[in-house]
Amino acid sequence: MTVTRTAPFSNGQPEFLFHVAVLFDFRPGIQHLFWVRNLMAWGNIYKRRMKVFSMALLIYLDYKALQQREKWISSKSKKAALWQKTHERNAKRVRDLMIELEGLWVKLGQYLSTRADVLPGAYISLLKQLQDSLPPRPLQEVCCTIEKELGKSMEDLFSEFVKAPLATASIAQVHRATLRNGQEVVVKVQHDGVKRVILEDLKNAKSIIEWIAWAEPQYDFNPMIDEWCREAPKELDFNIEAENTRRVYRNLGCNNKLDNNNRDANHVDVLIPEVIQSADKVIILEYMDGIRLNDLESLEALGVNKQKLVEEITRAYAHQIYVDGFFNGDPHPGNFLVSKDPPHRPILLDFGLTKSLPSSTKQALAKMLLASAEGDHVALLSAFAEMGLKFRVDLPEQAMEVTTIFFRTTTPASEAVETRKSFHKQRDKNMKAFQEKMKLDQKEVKRFNPVDAFPGDIVIFSRVLNLLRGLSSTMNVRIVYLDIMRPFAESVLGGSICKGPAVNGQWIHGMPVHSNVETKLRKLLMDLRSDDKILGIQIHQASVFLAFSVSLLPHAC
Repeated sequence: MTVTRTAPFSNGQPEFLFHVAVLFDFRPGIQHLFWVRNLMAWGNIYKRRMKVFSMALLIYLDYKALQQREKWISSKSKKAALWQKTHERNAKRVRDLMIELEGLWVKLGQYLSTRADVLPGAYISLLKQLQDSLPPRPLQEVCCTIEKELGKSMEDLFSEFVKAPLATASIAQVHRATLRNGQEVVVKVQHDGVKRVILEDLKNAKSIIEWIAWAEPQYDFNPMIDEWCREAPKELDFNIEAENTRRVYRNLGCNNKLDNNNRDANHVDVLIPEVIQSADKVIILEYMDGIRLNDLESLEALGVNKQKLVEEITRAYAHQIYVDGFFNGDPHPGNFLVSKDPPHRPILLDFGLTKSLPSSTKQALAKMLLASAEGDHVALLSAFAEMGLKFRVDLPEQAMEVTTIFFRTTTPASEAVETRKSFHKQRDKNMKAFQEKMKLDQKEVKRFNPVDAFPGDIVIFSRVLNLLRGLSSTMNVRIVYLDIMRPFAESVLGGSICKGPAVNGQWIHGMPVHSNVETKLRKLLMDLRSDDKILGIQIHQASVFLAFSVSLLPHAC
């Protein structure tokens, strides 16, 4: 008796299943195939889990061994060489595993590849490869998904469909096509089976983050991974992405054809493709001819002003965050193109991961930026309280330093090493202040987390700012975030200087500004404070005006 290998076992299935079928004279039918595929899927998931955990442990032990080894080395140059080799070795391990596993790990690698301001160069150079296209899925699988999702044959949908994808990412791949009406479009198609893989990868990432937080408490990233676990699954529904794209398209006025003279000061000059059609796993968008943002050679050849380009992208995100309260949470280089035709405007893509902010949080974020710009400790703590960010210890100076770092001017990649040193130095200084304030010993301070509550909205906001900063470093431009974002933040607060909560009278800016004189007076007081010429300020609130009683140092008079 012979057994013919049937189609379900011939399409990339393990060879051993065929031999098992022969041994037991088993002819698989649909009812058997369901269970076989489920068993195989779970087997692959556990295999992925073992690979992730074993690699994480290997890298962790490698760095711990290096920390012990360097104690016996006095030469700084030898220490630096050892660290460089270790970074290169582990960066290669991480890159290779991410390419192998794809899914969520590629997205994580893309994010890390933009963080030239905090990660060693060895990781940046290798993880940048993840911004390029991954191996594409078979065309037959792509066409099957399109026909199933849209309910029509490929012939009925398209007059032309380019077989080779424009790009292949962790969740989907994009093909260029022409509709029956002649319109040129791009078709984004979700990979078959990627949903289960992504959800399992999130669980694995969560486990690793918890383990790191236990072993190295100063690196507790649980709030970040928790928020990502809540938001990332939304990327798997392309109907949600379609609606997000339409909303940002409207908010940024991408269909506004007014000339420059009739536009308001906060108008942003960007492009977003229109949505043509969508389903759960397929989205069809208007085709826009552009250059990849990280294709620096092509941008140079076209004479594109990179500084202006990144500034406009930053303005677009400031508008989304402060004006609209609805923003894209994934601004990595792969999600931008640059139009080939002058004036070479940025093209914003991929709105799968977005965040909607309540009005109170939007105003609190605006207040945080303005307080940081003005060096106003009290208004800053007010903003933290309003957004739900709670500290276990009252250290306003350290809080101000943290936000100053948060909104710091971006440095080009060539200066990233010094930026990282400055960042770590400031972090050590803050931890020392916490240690003295809480009277903790060296062991206790490592396990002390000064943040009692970290709201999810701030996690995505932080991610966006970090990605924009990494993008600026990659493009070798210097971006002053406070200057670019300030007009948008000010527009949210309606011209007031950092309003504080009305129910709390202890804040300097607990009330709106009533006159230009009061504005100038507050500015004078902030200038005096920045020069250490103020011992204290007492505020008396009357029905119409504020009277300030100020104690000044003798040399200020």
